[in-house]
Amino acid sequence: MSVMTASMVAPTPVTRTAVRLMILIILLSMLFLVVQYPSLPWLLPVHFKPDGVPNGWQYKTAARVLMPVLVQLALALTLGAITALLLSRNRSAHDDQAPDVRAAAAAAEAVTLIAVIWVAFQGYAAVALVRMWMTERGGLGPWYIYAELFGLVLTGIVAARAHAHVGRPAPRPFVPHHWRFGELYANPSDPALFVPTRDGSRWTLNFGRSVAVALLGFIIAIGIIGPTVILGLALR
Repeated sequence: MSVMTASMVAPTPVTRTAVRLMILIILLSMLFLVVQYPSLPWLLPVHFKPDGVPNGWQYKTAARVLMPVLVQLALALTLGAITALLLSRNRSAHDDQAPDVRAAAAAAEAVTLIAVIWVAFQGYAAVALVRMWMTERGGLGPWYIYAELFGLVLTGIVAARAHAHVGRPAPRPFVPHHWRFGELYANPSDPALFVPTRDGSRWTLNFGRSVAVALLGFIIAIGIIGPTVILGLALR
């Protein structure tokens, strides 16, 4: 057991490795698309008849060809920001084996691993898109579906693993003025982001810290704005 003074919870070795792997995948995806760019047709097939014959094209541009990398960067930046929020902590001494610190580290590790899974999936999407553009036949192939399903299975495994690692919180004494509306914990002097619920059965956020509000707002924004943007692009 050790006591640390820092404004961040130390990321786990798995988190650090996942970040490095994610950067490597993005760089390799970018390199692949840049190398393939000169060989791609100047008109890219983007819409196809039921039999796979193209009936819609768009001019080849760097932005269109590098779209998988742009999605990778968006995933990395968005989920990376959530990871940073999860690991943030007021500058104060803390036990790196305390339940709330371990919960924050486990949650951040899970978010980073999920980011790696879907960044890697976009790397395969880059390969599938180049193949489709070069052959001018519709469809990204059965392996695209298999990769997507595999990503969903891995995401479920990561979520289950994180749930096991976070564990149950240690009970705390009940202090009435730290609770709003009976269920919302708000204590600005408490550096912990994760705190036990009133009954001690699970974790909740300390809304006395501005980072908890930012984290909740970030997640809501992703849930609302993300699908709206994707739908808008799909209907263009």
